[in-house]
Amino acid sequence: MTANDKFSLYIYDGDYGLPSMHVDCIKSLLYTSIAKVPLQIKLLNNIKLCTFYSGPYFVHKHLSFGAYSEIVPYINTLGYNLDFELNPKQKSESLALSNMVQMKLRGPLEYVFWLDQRNFEEFTRVWFTRALPWPLSIFYINRAKETAENLIQSMYATDCSMEIIRDNLSALTAECLSSLSARLGTLSYFHGDSPTSLDVIVYSYVAPLLKVPFPSNSISSLVSAWPNLVSFVKRIEAKYLPEVPKESKYLKHEEQTKTSDDDVSYVAISLLTVSAVTLVVGFAMSRGFITSRMY
Repeated sequence: MTANDKFSLYIYDGDYGLPSMHVDCIKSLLYTSIAKVPLQIKLLNNIKLCTFYSGPYFVHKHLSFGAYSEIVPYINTLGYNLDFELNPKQKSESLALSNMVQMKLRGPLEYVFWLDQRNFEEFTRVWFTRALPWPLSIFYINRAKETAENLIQSMYATDCSMEIIRDNLSALTAECLSSLSARLGTLSYFHGDSPTSLDVIVYSYVAPLLKVPFPSNSISSLVSAWPNLVSFVKRIEAKYLPEVPKESKYLKHEEQTKTSDDDVSYVAISLLTVSAVTLVVGFAMSRGFITSRMY
């Protein structure tokens, strides 16, 4: 391969064993990795790159593509086709399952990252603020949150409460994961011993739910109920993403664990006690004082 034949893929960084925290970037990187595309990976983690590119961004010679749906058809024409050996029936099933995954899991993923208030305040906004250069991190966060809001608004009536939306998204997630688990069974991959584009799609949506330590995890924790899907994620990572760091890059261990839904620390109890005392004393002084101190 000459210098003019080099492939480049610009992606947003990952964490917690994920190659990226952006689903389309995960799909693009994993597909090219499995297909053995000779690729240069460039992280969008500085002002210069983030100003000119938005992940995923694929470059080959004088051509460039800015979405997974554009990248895959192009590299397929160059012989990097993961579905080449599938028969028509398998291709049809793969397309149906891929569409199901994207239809049923995109909403839950957008919700847990950007619309769950606790996750957004304590994790998502903090992580992306540290992973992306300022001030572009602000634009990215605002744009991603707006995209998530638009998606959820397109799925539900405007008068639906967030609790109803969360419960419905949980049901969608469980339904999708159950179908995937039943289809995978004891197979290594969905069509046998080698991954296809379906495996790429499934990993890209399931792995973030499984691996990202969201403080509010009522939806993301559902994945662990299907052990064969957990094993599937680990299998993909061990074989095709072995060099992705497993440790946290941008948040300290204490920041990740102190806000878990399943943990109640003595510090938290102490803070609650102090708050209660403050409430009593403050009420005796004035309601205005209480409001300013509590909020």
